[in-house]
Amino acid sequence: MLMPFLRASFAALAMLALSAAAHAETLKDIRKVSVAADASVSPAVTKLAAQQLQRAARSTRRPVAVPRVVMDVRLSNEVRGRGVQAGRNSADVTVVLRDGAGAPVSSERFTVNSFMTGNKAADRALANAIAQRVAIAYSLAPVRAAPVARNRPAKAQRAHRPASSKTSASQSPKKPAATAIEPVIIPSEAALTVRPRVRKPKTEANANAGAAPAPCVVTATTRCN
Repeated sequence: MLMPFLRASFAALAMLALSAAAHAETLKDIRKVSVAADASVSPAVTKLAAQQLQRAARSTRRPVAVPRVVMDVRLSNEVRGRGVQAGRNSADVTVVLRDGAGAPVSSERFTVNSFMTGNKAADRALANAIAQRVAIAYSLAPVRAAPVARNRPAKAQRAHRPASSKTSASQSPKKPAATAIEPVIIPSEAALTVRPRVRKPKTEANANAGAAPAPCVVTATTRCN
């Protein structure tokens, strides 16, 4: 029982060593990526795939020093599904690694498939599939998929709001600032019925009337009774 177990273990270790050696041979420091395509490939697919692969290459860090190369990606034979095959899209991808002198180091060719309907959405899906397939094959940093555009009616309505409503809103009269309310003084009933005291000027008659009477003197013509 022990011998078959040891043989299986040795076989697994041998396969692992071969896999590690093959991986170390293909592992390269890719610091520059260029993407080109023929006339059958949509320009949007080429542009998006190039952007994603360039970001992935810049984000990749190798734990040990490995040869630095340049990656040339060639896209061709894009096929868009029609009829019952609508949404099934594919493209051929050829990847060539070149050393500092421009000589080819390795070359690989494969076909990438994606499944998405709509022109813009299909372009993004195919570009994402191509970038992710190449990044996995050459041990690059994970590719961030390009988001698919979504309709936002609320934002569109705000953007196309007529200018008259904007101007009316900006020209709307401003509310006057609140002022301090002065206290209201209500006079009492007694205050309303009081008559002002005004001293009248003394006349000569009033002065005479207020004076003490003179003593009566009896004369031939005046009687004091």
